[in-house]
Amino acid sequence: MSDAKKLLLLGYTGKMGIVLKKVFDADYDVIGKNSCDFDASDFEGVCRLIDDITPDIVINSVAFLGIDPCENEPEKAFRLNTLYPKLLAELSIKKRFLLVHFSTDAVFNDEKKDYYVESDIPCPLNIYGLTKYGGDCFIQAIAKQYYIIRISVLFGESIKATQFVEKMLNKIQQGAASLKISNDIILSPTYSKDAAVEVKRIIERSLPFGLYHIANEGKASLYDLMNDIVNGLKMDTRIERASYKDFPYVGIKNTFTPIRSEKINLMRPWKDAVREYCDEIKMKVKRR
Repeated sequence: MSDAKKLLLLGYTGKMGIVLKKVFDADYDVIGKNSCDFDASDFEGVCRLIDDITPDIVINSVAFLGIDPCENEPEKAFRLNTLYPKLLAELSIKKRFLLVHFSTDAVFNDEKKDYYVESDIPCPLNIYGLTKYGGDCFIQAIAKQYYIIRISVLFGESIKATQFVEKMLNKIQQGAASLKISNDIILSPTYSKDAAVEVKRIIERSLPFGLYHIANEGKASLYDLMNDIVNGLKMDTRIERASYKDFPYVGIKNTFTPIRSEKINLMRPWKDAVREYCDEIKMKVKRR
């Protein structure tokens, strides 16, 4: 392992971080940091961390997530989603490391009514999308060796119930007999494990630096995704169609932002990935 490249994984216990660590561990010297030992809003601390570790690669999966949380705390959103990636871009030049940064389909509006690709011009509708796009712009303007990875709604292994799929599964585990899920928000459901494997492939094949959309093939509503997961897990909970307007919200919602790539091949259909995801959950339950 002494000859392995040193990879600093920021946010290694998040949904992307967990699987990135598993995918890269065998071939890289992975140093993982999370919110317990790393504060992305402490820019001096970020500089010291990079100085101490001297990584060859930095993968950043840290962000301030969620439309409404960002509307409620815009300064925090700007610092973590825009200025922090800018700092990483500046450090990547100074310290000569490859920067891999995760972005979002939320940089787009709803007007295309088709899949968004890398060459489409973002037009954010809310502070979350605006601050994430700001981070993308700084990296593209400053960094030399970088990959920006745009992803959509994720499902996959997680230790926290802070994102959509985990929140819904948590409600089911707490005894919810039925769940109302919006049928009018359309995205590209993506399996975190498939995304991590694709990120590794992009790095190891030395694809041209720049922006990449990574998604499982196809598009679906949040209702479609949860309905497939609940059926795959053979749960009794009834999933009912609803509108996002039926629930309280603060920021303008992105309602039609499926993505695909014009640079790389699509990954397997999202329904196939959901089947594997459900099988893995069932295997874990059996082993307990």
